[in-house]
Amino acid sequence: MNASRTPSARSSSRTIRLGGLAALPLVAALALTGCSAAQSGTTGGRSAGSTSPGAAAGTATAAAASNDTLRAAVATARESVGSGTVVSVEQEQNGSTYEVLVVTDDGAEHEVHTDAAGTSVAGTPRTETADADDRAEHERFVAAADLDVREAADRFEDLHAGTITELGLDDHLGTVVWEGDVRDGSGTKHSVRLDAGSGDVVTDRVDTDD
Repeated sequence: MNASRTPSARSSSRTIRLGGLAALPLVAALALTGCSAAQSGTTGGRSAGSTSPGAAAGTATAAAASNDTLRAAVATARESVGSGTVVSVEQEQNGSTYEVLVVTDDGAEHEVHTDAAGTSVAGTPRTETADADDRAEHERFVAAADLDVREAADRFEDLHAGTITELGLDDHLGTVVWEGDVRDGSGTKHSVRLDAGSGDVVTDRVDTDD
């Protein structure tokens, strides 16, 4: 029997090959669609997990608002005592309250607690009994601090965009400094010391203790 294919068979085979070739553009299009779907988590070249400029701005705005409540707590505490110099302010209980220390002209230290907004006093200010050494230290700190607590907070914000969680006068190697922490939008804590007289940076480091 003749093994050659009939004209009908050859025509059918040719039709199948042409059909396969015609399908190639469709396959390529489907492959491109698949790649596009795999990249659907990106927008304008930015991955879905990236922080957008709007989100970063929102974080900075939230930090600034938190620092405004710190400043409000400072003003509220000082007003509740009547006069004096704020030597320390600190967030407590995850930011639900502030503890503010105010030193009056007689060298006494007054501990004041405010609400989270910093606008009202919680409880009654407590006056710590100060001995001669305490009064001498308070007088030294107050006399050396040409920058008040609000100006120190401004300097902290200039150095790091974030929430100031604590700020207070202290001694560092014989120099009176404003010492405190700023937590930025990524959660990193920056521990800063400023010369309380000049405002110059004494130390500025990332705190990895917590």
